[in-house]
Amino acid sequence: MAPNWGFFLCNCRGSIPLDLERLVLPTAPSVLSVVDDPGVIVHEVAGRAPEHRPDRVMICCCAEPSFFHQAFETAAAAVPKFHFLDLKQTCFAVHGEAGAAHEKATRLLRAAVRAAELTVPPPSFNPLTVGARVLIATDSPSGKRLAEKIADEWTPIVAIPPDASDFEVPVSGRCVRGRVAEINGRLGSFQVAIEAGAPSRTRRVEVQADQVVIVFEQETPSFRRRTGLHLLAHPTEADLDRIAERMRDLRGEFLKPVHVTYDAAVCAGGTANQEACGVCITACPYEAVSRDPENHLRMKVDHMACEGCGACVSACPTSALRFTEPSPEEIYARLGALLQTRPNGDGDDALAIVFHCGEQGRRALDEAGRNSIAYPARLLPIEVPCLRYVSEANMLAAFALGAAGVALLGCEQCQHGERALLYDKIDFCNSTLEAFGLGAARLSLVTAGADTSAEAIAALTKFGETLNPTPIPRDRKAPLDRDNRQVIADAIRTLIDASAREPGRRPVARSQPFAFAEVKASGCTMCRSCVNVCPTHAFRLDEGSQSLEFKHISCIACGLCEGICPENVITLRPEIHFNRDALTYKTVVQDRMVDCVKCGKPYINQRALDAVEARVFSLESLLDTFSGARRNLLRMCPDCRGAVAMLEVEKGWKP
Repeated sequence: MAPNWGFFLCNCRGSIPLDLERLVLPTAPSVLSVVDDPGVIVHEVAGRAPEHRPDRVMICCCAEPSFFHQAFETAAAAVPKFHFLDLKQTCFAVHGEAGAAHEKATRLLRAAVRAAELTVPPPSFNPLTVGARVLIATDSPSGKRLAEKIADEWTPIVAIPPDASDFEVPVSGRCVRGRVAEINGRLGSFQVAIEAGAPSRTRRVEVQADQVVIVFEQETPSFRRRTGLHLLAHPTEADLDRIAERMRDLRGEFLKPVHVTYDAAVCAGGTANQEACGVCITACPYEAVSRDPENHLRMKVDHMACEGCGACVSACPTSALRFTEPSPEEIYARLGALLQTRPNGDGDDALAIVFHCGEQGRRALDEAGRNSIAYPARLLPIEVPCLRYVSEANMLAAFALGAAGVALLGCEQCQHGERALLYDKIDFCNSTLEAFGLGAARLSLVTAGADTSAEAIAALTKFGETLNPTPIPRDRKAPLDRDNRQVIADAIRTLIDASAREPGRRPVARSQPFAFAEVKASGCTMCRSCVNVCPTHAFRLDEGSQSLEFKHISCIACGLCEGICPENVITLRPEIHFNRDALTYKTVVQDRMVDCVKCGKPYINQRALDAVEARVFSLESLLDTFSGARRNLLRMCPDCRGAVAMLEVEKGWKP
């Protein structure tokens, strides 16, 4: 049963031209109220919600959600779930044409409601305690000043270079002469290795800390930022004050959300005691994913070390790893709602999805809203934790649903480190678009820094203005199967249908999880080795027709089949085939069963029998074994073979 909604919309004291006649709500609300300011919304919700009893409330206002949470707690409004959407900054402040602003507002409301109505269980939490131990590693006086600022409430350990001049450390702390060599662990439990002492007598000192601050003027550290690990270059006093405040915010008792769930049943980590895949391990910048020590064919996620960037989820070809918020269900629901064709057919024919991160990507869009920096209304935002979260499945699904373009808006310097995996996925999508004649200009990566938000919005504007309508109609439903590989397969099928072309094979980088297993049929004995080890069931043996079948789209290029084939007849080609045959199982080797010459029961396939006979009869030492009455032993089923052999033994044959 669909939830009962209440909508409370603020027109910001009449400063935005909000017209309910032009705004199409996604569902018939039990409460619909247009007010002048946030305070009136609080009054309206508190007064009308208990009477009309909506299950969910959508508040469209530019005020911070925290304002409403605090106010509703005071007012004791009996509303189960609140949802927030800022239509002013996302639509009316940045799109001068009222019709375009209302069209986009309709799409954003529809997407927000669809995503909110999904029955996805909330993420679970783990308790986390962060104490007062802090390591400050510095090669400048700024580190000393930070230690002095926090001395009254923290227990600082200051690490300075061996050749640095002496300076006093606050009485509550201590000093270590040495350079930080390695940082492991996570917020609340960092293990820091310091190479201490003079260069001629270096020793390694292990320091435990709840948080770590690296303040540097000269040597740029190679450590990656993570929660509780702060890097400061040439800081001002204001920077030191901000980092001290950030440290305070991270101290105390918390419930850390579980960002990623893991389904071992669909993991391609290995099979038949053969390790496979493992791309999630290398994709994670925080070493939060590793092989399970109790089962090396499966993975283990350290939820306390996980920073929630989503890289492992994007990398996983089988969707064994899934993000909790936003979930795949939410992402695809938003895509479908944003790109859905309006009943009257009105609206832009060249819509574009903008996947943006929650850091600089969101800041750039927020700054455009605050400063009324215009950009095309066809650009429709979807927030993700980090651009690493965005998979080729997400991007191709957007195109398959009718997007004319996809932009990715993120940080110039991602706090999670390099984005090689994302670039690989962009390359794959560009190759796919070019193969179907859509052109790589429909996909763009835009980055923003602290002072370059306006430039990023300008780049997005240029991208949006140059988009042409796509040949793919916007009348498809969002993917029901949220498995990455199945979403990709559905997108390829849609591109084939829309373009009326099958481009065939295209090479891919070896880092891509796609390959075509070329099987030399003449040498295959259909021994099942490839079937037994394939972790994604790309190979299968049809017993009824005695055919070895291969499903190209399911192959993740793990290489197990190629390495284990006893006949060496399998070769993995790093390529993707854009044709219908690649999306289903196709026969690669055909054979027939051989009947036992004694009882007539089928017992072996012809290719296997030929291979066995060829090997056995090539050995001179075995020729006597298969002579005379024993000549057809290999052409008998195991039962008959055993009986005939025993009769031969009774006659005096010595095997």
